[in-house]
Amino acid sequence: MARYVAGSLHAVMTTAGRTARLDGMTTPKTAGLTASKTFVLVHGSWQSSWSWDGVRDRLRALGHRVITPALPGRGDIGEDLSWIGHDDNVAAVLAALDADGGGPVVLAGHSLGGVTISQVADQRPERIARLVYCAAFVLEDGESAGDVMPEQLRTAIAELARTRADRAIPMPWELWRANFIQTASEQLARESFRRLVPDPYRPVFEPVKLRRPVHRELPASFLSFTQDQTMPPGFWHPGMSGRLNGAAVAELDGDHEMLLTAPGLLADALDEAAATPA
Repeated sequence: MARYVAGSLHAVMTTAGRTARLDGMTTPKTAGLTASKTFVLVHGSWQSSWSWDGVRDRLRALGHRVITPALPGRGDIGEDLSWIGHDDNVAAVLAALDADGGGPVVLAGHSLGGVTISQVADQRPERIARLVYCAAFVLEDGESAGDVMPEQLRTAIAELARTRADRAIPMPWELWRANFIQTASEQLARESFRRLVPDPYRPVFEPVKLRRPVHRELPASFLSFTQDQTMPPGFWHPGMSGRLNGAAVAELDGDHEMLLTAPGLLADALDEAAATPA
């Protein structure tokens, strides 16, 4: 396990029982110090590709290529989102992956984006150098995100979905501020909130179909955010991370929206995860 603390990037990482001390990381990294890789970053609920902007810029400064596809339904807040399901989300990422046409990529997903990256990897396993789950759902075949959520949260989401004809799930300001982005400044919290859109219902409650347990068969890492208040303690780690069969786990000091509140720290952790031996 690796533990990153903002402002002091020292870490201890354990992978399959091996522990190594990673020091010398307090000096900012620059391009050329690590081999260039291609990252495909998949956003989570209520957001779009813009949520990765800070992480993308940092990874590019380190010399990497970065692709940030937008999942369907991230435009007009009044759009009918009832048609969007897993296949549509997967198709959007596959289109970006196939258009790139390069070699293997580091495929990372945040939150509900973890559901999408597992399904993408199931269809293009030869294109995946590593999966990285960023405080993300790791599902088994036949499970839905709703299945593994605490009952209270599942009920609350279902109630929010009843406020729209298409059952898309809006994000209340109070929930966003208190549980998702509580470490942010008021300005960042409100600016990001204004960009949120209702989340399609089906990808949350429909079961996934996986031909193989890609999260155990392919190289994978999990990034856990220690101030995450979206779920009860232990849900993300070891709850979700424990499904990766002893994969590398890094703990980062931040809230659920580290993409917005600490993008440099998250980018550096992704860079380290990508360098982990398979």
